[in-house]
Amino acid sequence: MTTLILSVFFSISASADVVEVDGIYYNLISSKGNVAEVTKGDKKYEGDITIPSSINVNEEEYTVTSIGNDAFYRCSGLTSVTIPNSVKSIGELAFSRCSSLTSITIPNSVTSIGSSAFAYCSSLTSVTIPNSVKSIKAYTFYDCSGLTSVTIPNSVKSIGELAFYNCSGLTSVAIPNSVTSIGGWAFELCENIENVYCYAEEVPSTDVDAFYNSDIEKATLHVPASAIEAYKTTAPWSGFGTIKAIEETEGIESVEARGITIQSAGGFINISGLDSNEQVDFFAADGKALGRAKAMGGSATFAAQSGSVVVAKIGKESVKIAVE
Repeated sequence: MTTLILSVFFSISASADVVEVDGIYYNLISSKGNVAEVTKGDKKYEGDITIPSSINVNEEEYTVTSIGNDAFYRCSGLTSVTIPNSVKSIGELAFSRCSSLTSITIPNSVTSIGSSAFAYCSSLTSVTIPNSVKSIKAYTFYDCSGLTSVTIPNSVKSIGELAFYNCSGLTSVAIPNSVTSIGGWAFELCENIENVYCYAEEVPSTDVDAFYNSDIEKATLHVPASAIEAYKTTAPWSGFGTIKAIEETEGIESVEARGITIQSAGGFINISGLDSNEQVDFFAADGKALGRAKAMGGSATFAAQSGSVVVAKIGKESVKIAVE
């Protein structure tokens, strides 16, 4: 494994404002108070990349605040990227066509992700969008056929057109109650979707083709009990084969059948009987994403407020838990 870290060595490329620091290229922007933007260079990025929060060039420090348009475009040898908390934006097509990219860590400092940022990243299996992002723009995860799960935070208000087009690996999607609009073909050709959880009590303004060619007549839509009739009479939601209310015991039977046990005490939730490294996503009762826990030794622990109700998404099932 090759991890790129900060080095005092740098070389200036053909442009006077572009430097290379330990294999990573940057645009230096002095007019904005000595900030640096990750950009593309003479060589394609590959392996596991760790972007530093700052670099030193000619004895001056530059804070890395953005990943520019096309920065990692077509870097087919890139496998993972860790982004520091100093980065606030990811540009358009930033990681597009990085066919070997399997994981990326996006910090809560990121407030903007450009359109097509991860398009055609066919090896990307999961991604957690930070709760600082307000919208998922058009084509963001276009043709990410390996994507099996995605966590959309409660900060997101809109999902752009073709955002998850042909994400054929997706089997379950959770849409928080903050989402008010979903664009055309947003989930087109997501033909393996089995469950969609939409926590919005008011039906989001949704293009009629949002789930085009996704076989939703074979899928189940889970919505708040108070809004079930509204979803049943509003296209395209009305096209789901089964529409049911999100209930406290939902999913508990199949979870128990796996030998999974759930306990809560002292503000902690403990889930045992999980597969090695299995991830569990946690949501508030209103759909707000709370976080994720990974199983170690078959168990995952998550801290939550005593007296609250938390929804744990375990595999394809969601289970409501009263936190004690």
